[in-house]
Amino acid sequence: MARNYKERKERKYDTKAVSIRRVAKVTKGGKRLRFSAMVVAGDHKGSVGVGLGRGVDTRSAVEKGERIAIKKMFKIQLTGDTIPHEILHKEGAVKVLLRPARPGTGVIAGSSVRTVLELAGIDNVYGKLLGSTDSIATAYATYEALKRLRNKRVLRKMRDMRERVELKKEVDKEEQIKREKRKAKERAEKRKSHNRGRGSSRGRYSQRRVTKKKEEPKKTEPGKKKEVKKETKKEEKNKVIKK
Repeated sequence: MARNYKERKERKYDTKAVSIRRVAKVTKGGKRLRFSAMVVAGDHKGSVGVGLGRGVDTRSAVEKGERIAIKKMFKIQLTGDTIPHEILHKEGAVKVLLRPARPGTGVIAGSSVRTVLELAGIDNVYGKLLGSTDSIATAYATYEALKRLRNKRVLRKMRDMRERVELKKEVDKEEQIKREKRKAKERAEKRKSHNRGRGSSRGRYSQRRVTKKKEEPKKTEPGKKKEVKKETKKEEKNKVIKK
């Protein structure tokens, strides 16, 4: 698990489990329970993979699914923030229809189609399921549909798509500049708060010391107290004699 985490951290892959199911195999001795997990992996930059892992428990099944998905990672041909053309793909009982969308539309799709498109890094696209809605089958069908995309012919003919590519590059640059500014602000705020904390602690400490000095009562010498007591006793004796 630690190795997989390190690999994802270095390569910057994101993984998401689409479905986790309990599978029972009937044998002569009885039912043998296991788990299967469908995992989608992507870097949000045009690479995506799909893997089905099986194991004794959910954790091992998800780990195996992640490994398979990372091995099956494929670079998709995109045009900017959308797909280059419409595509209809059939995989088993599932039919997936994908269409390019205008900027600002977002990912309009459901089921596991949405997770595959988001992890692939497609920002604007229409997705429609025609047939079965099983999450495992739809994930496979979407993955295969994305692998069949071709953008060279589209970029030659369509001027709009070329503009979309340039627009995507400009947006990415602006986002990067914003991130850098945000990080710089956070660092400056941390430094300020750290310095303020130091100053305030010193001030409080000095104030405490001053207040302690002011509040301390003046100590009276023990000899003086005894003298006061003697004088009072003499006065009492004189009063009695006078009476």
